Amino acid sequence: MTRYLLDTNVISEVVKPAPSPAVLAWMAAQRDEELFIASLTLAELWRGILEKPRGKKRTALEAWFNGAAGPRALFQGRILPFDERAALIWARLMAEGRRAGRPRSALDMIIAAVAGANDCVVVTANARDFEGLAILDPTVPHIPG
Repeated sequence: MTRYLLDTNVISEVVKPAPSPAVLAWMAAQRDEELFIASLTLAELWRGILEKPRGKKRTALEAWFNGAAGPRALFQGRILPFDERAALIWARLMAEGRRAGRPRSALDMIIAAVAGANDCVVVTANARDFEGLAILDPTVPHIPG
């Protein structure tokens, strides 16, 4: 069984007014118990909501985030922390990127490190930021096997 850690952009895609059909199809084809998010994803989503001006859109997003269809409820028991093991992986990823002359985003590498510490494949629509790492881009058609 493959375990998948969903990048923040994948979760954000699902709640857009016109989400990517490819992302929705990929998500629908997965078993819930194989899908995880990082605690950082909750932070990024909540920050994005809090940065919006007060109004209908923000109120709707707050209700989604805290409601039964939001990430806290949907991924209950499947929200992975940035722990000691992930911290050591993160340090290695950041150092390798710098040594290779390709400095990496600290936040993206937290997602990658949490995935690595929990034997997950990162699912992201932003493959460029995870270059050289094991990822799956749900916007690109895949041939099974």
